[in-house]
Amino acid sequence: LATSHTLSQGIKSIGEFDLIICGKQTTDGDTAQVGPAIAEHLDIPHVAWVSKINEVNDRGIVVEQDLAESVEIIQLHYPCLITVEKDIVQPRLPSYKKKLETRDKPVKILSLKDFSDQDENKYGLLGSPTRVEKVFPPETNSERILWEGSSGELTNRCYDTLKRLKFI
Repeated sequence: LATSHTLSQGIKSIGEFDLIICGKQTTDGDTAQVGPAIAEHLDIPHVAWVSKINEVNDRGIVVEQDLAESVEIIQLHYPCLITVEKDIVQPRLPSYKKKLETRDKPVKILSLKDFSDQDENKYGLLGSPTRVEKVFPPETNSERILWEGSSGELTNRCYDTLKRLKFI
């Protein structure tokens, strides 16, 4: 929460934008929440898990969202935010000439005084209501069962299964 709030404040202080591109997740917290949370703070549309950018034009962007069982094609209008999978593009290193041209370019450093929200309790550890205790891959279960029967039989069978698994 604190990270997304801080980044959204930095983005607001810079000014207008069309597209924000974030990675899917980090290796420290590994929650994949920062990008979408930035979009929520900025009140702009967003799509997570983008695996391909199909089209970019003056009004928006068309992307492919990689879901577990399917791929969705989504059109977003600017301003918007996407989070991308790590394999979406192969980054290239800047040329030696470009490094020389930009080596003395100043880097703008923002501080709390640059933000519209200057409440220190919303940043850093003070602004983080959660702590990551452990990062682990979720358990998966790909077991599938095909049932046949009348709607009444299937309803009872579904209910019994959900009750046995303690979902209800």
